[in-house]
Amino acid sequence: MRLETSLVREPGERPLPSAMRGRTRHAPGRPRERYRPRVRTPEDVARLRRRHVPVYLLTDEEVGRAGYPVRFPPWLAVAESIAGSVESDFRVLPVRDPASLVDPGLPELVTLLLRTDPLAARAVAIRNRGRLDPLELYRRVRNEGLERTATRVRLQEVAPAIPEVGVRLPARDLRWVDRNNPPIRG
Repeated sequence: MRLETSLVREPGERPLPSAMRGRTRHAPGRPRERYRPRVRTPEDVARLRRRHVPVYLLTDEEVGRAGYPVRFPPWLAVAESIAGSVESDFRVLPVRDPASLVDPGLPELVTLLLRTDPLAARAVAIRNRGRLDPLELYRRVRNEGLERTATRVRLQEVAPAIPEVGVRLPARDLRWVDRNNPPIRG
């Protein structure tokens, strides 16, 4: 058994450009226009976002602007409900709460980083402590079910409302990581 999801165009909506559509089989009793969006470039992501599809491209430049210089291939954050129907050259990161991808800010960035690089998530949260809303970070971590990962890197220092679940890394080791990853100057 396999679960299959797809996007269905509502009456009156313009279709995606043909370069971004891959045809799927027509199931009996379903609308004829079923497609699987293809996401190959950042422009494709921007085009889908303009059509209100819950996607977001997490890039190393975005993390660098938040104060943590790091290099990694981009991740495509996609609402969990449609993650199976998106074809992408990027690595796909399913997100439970599609509303978090509409206008992602610092809490969403930290939450996405918790799934890909927890130490980077901690560094971004600590370096942006004054700009980061701890209650919003708590809400995002809870919505995504990342309490265990947040506890491991001690995000309770930034958002005390996050419940402690599981084992924490030693504070001495995390202080060493913080000292040896100085913030960007400039």
